[in-house]
Amino acid sequence: MARRIASALAFLFAGLLAVFAQGLLDASPREAPDPRAFGVYAGALALFLWALRQEPAWLEGERPSVSTPSPSPSGRPFWAVLSLGLAALAFLESGGNRFQLPGVIAWGLAVAAWLAAWWDAPLPRWPREGLRVHGWHLLLLLVLGLGIGFRYWDLWNLPLDVNSDHAEKLLDVRDVLNGEYRIFFPRNTGREAFQFYLAAATIRLFGMPLHKFTLQVGTAFIGVLLLPALYLLGAALWGRHGGLWTMFLGAVASWAVIPSRVGLRYPFLPTFAAWSLAFLIRGLRSGRRADFLGMGWFLGIGLYGYSPFRGMIAALPAAFLLVWGIRRGWRTAEGWRQMRDFILGMLTALPVLAPMLRFIVESPEVFFYRLMTRVSTWEKPLEGDPLWILLDNLRRALLMFHWTGDEVYVATIPLRPMLDPVMGALLVLGGAAAFGWMIRRRDPVPLAALAAGFVMLFPSAYNLSFPRENPSTVRAAGALPSVLALAALVPAMWTAWWGRAGARRWLGWGIAGLLALALIRLNAARVFETYAQSYCHHVLNASDAAEILRGFYVGGGLPTNAFYVAYPYWFDSRLIGMWLGDLDWPYTVWYEDLPQVVARHRRLPGPKLYLVHPEDEATRAVLQAAYPRGWWAWRPRTRCDGLGIRVFHVPPDS
Repeated sequence: MARRIASALAFLFAGLLAVFAQGLLDASPREAPDPRAFGVYAGALALFLWALRQEPAWLEGERPSVSTPSPSPSGRPFWAVLSLGLAALAFLESGGNRFQLPGVIAWGLAVAAWLAAWWDAPLPRWPREGLRVHGWHLLLLLVLGLGIGFRYWDLWNLPLDVNSDHAEKLLDVRDVLNGEYRIFFPRNTGREAFQFYLAAATIRLFGMPLHKFTLQVGTAFIGVLLLPALYLLGAALWGRHGGLWTMFLGAVASWAVIPSRVGLRYPFLPTFAAWSLAFLIRGLRSGRRADFLGMGWFLGIGLYGYSPFRGMIAALPAAFLLVWGIRRGWRTAEGWRQMRDFILGMLTALPVLAPMLRFIVESPEVFFYRLMTRVSTWEKPLEGDPLWILLDNLRRALLMFHWTGDEVYVATIPLRPMLDPVMGALLVLGGAAAFGWMIRRRDPVPLAALAAGFVMLFPSAYNLSFPRENPSTVRAAGALPSVLALAALVPAMWTAWWGRAGARRWLGWGIAGLLALALIRLNAARVFETYAQSYCHHVLNASDAAEILRGFYVGGGLPTNAFYVAYPYWFDSRLIGMWLGDLDWPYTVWYEDLPQVVARHRRLPGPKLYLVHPEDEATRAVLQAAYPRGWWAWRPRTRCDGLGIRVFHVPPDS
């Protein structure tokens, strides 16, 4: 008993030491980490490993379910041939970068026929005894509700103002609403289609406007879909407690929450990476072909989401082959059967991708343009040896969880670690625990998650042309599921171990509850305070400009008499139009053109109004000369410090 108590105390104290070490790293300057952090981390790891050695039951918690698969059927040739024929028809009917109704019908039937050809598991059915809700189910629903709250709470205001990428997305959504059903959207260096059809469906079904908030509602929904995938992934790796904690970390982690609120395609990457990886791990555990088919299906869907997801085409085979090689799969019939089923799983993505493949064949330069501008000299020459740039990018990408950070304000807290101090500490201890788990249980499957996570850092690290863009919060988010699953192992071990302690169970779960509350508080502060303030300070306040114009209209001014004087790196006029309900709002004048058009403006009857950049002295002089009776007002930012707006009012008789 004394040994068990000492081990539990060491386990707990090791966690506290690791949090302290990560706090030192988090507070250290970006130029050099605090060296004391490494010493404290070493002590925490030593104490943690001692606790595991004293009480091996830490690594013997609830085991992930492993079934003995029955031999998979060889397949159903009729359905396989039908699927290939329908996929070919879908390919042929998808020319000109357009979805056509016959092609879409053939596309859906091809996917269904492929699954019918190779499916080897019973279909889900309603339980005979009825649906029973247990306490565990309520706990999962509570975590799901927490994740929904983190993604939808005050979504209109955070973030309120947006950038030009949102304007480009709204134009693409408008194209869909106008009947232009593209497979790949070439605007703004090329974008996959999933988000635009999701936003268009949201507008059609719920009557929402063509607005940034509509984009946010959709991406927050995709962020919520990440959570059940994380449960499946964690449960397949570590058991039921691992699934719960992986899902909980995903519900609150700022790295998962912030990108899903922004309204851009960012959450499509971690969500579909999590789903495809979860089914790969399940397939490695169960040996069922159906799990590998699910992996391939989500792989195909994810490739319509966000371009860095293409890394999963390499990550999934790398993860499978690593485990297959350690198991010496080439020596057994079961190993070769699993290899065949994995290949069938990867091939499942092909009928899902039939329309996209047609576009790639027709326009490879458009499809690969964004990628090639980052890995080659298409846009700018490389500044050094490509290999050294890649290695340095990988180094900084590996450090982003604990020390370095993304400098782009849009979807992260600039230059801060991706993880909060507690989650960063859990990741370090979880990595050590994972290797202990694999050695003690002779279980190589967690290596698949490690390998997939490492490969999914490359969409950020391969940025050879613009290395300052690495590490990228959003391009490296394919590693998020693996990171969260590793960080979840330590609390999962804790709750599973205390779950067998009888009357003392309340003590272990009480400490786990304190950990959960600390993570909720830390990440709520990161999302709703630190990120909110940083984002507001950096983003341009087009909503303030639209509010000034709306006030002018309400006061009796004519829409034709209010102008935005555009200035370099200032508002995207389409965003002003978005707030006014018209993306094509036409009353923008480039500041260099104002001297030529102001004479025409003077002939317009009634009062006039001009929005002017605070540093645009040339426009100020032109307007003052054209309208001597005009007067200036200053509109500060309404929600945070930052650049305000000069407003020039012209009386009606000027």
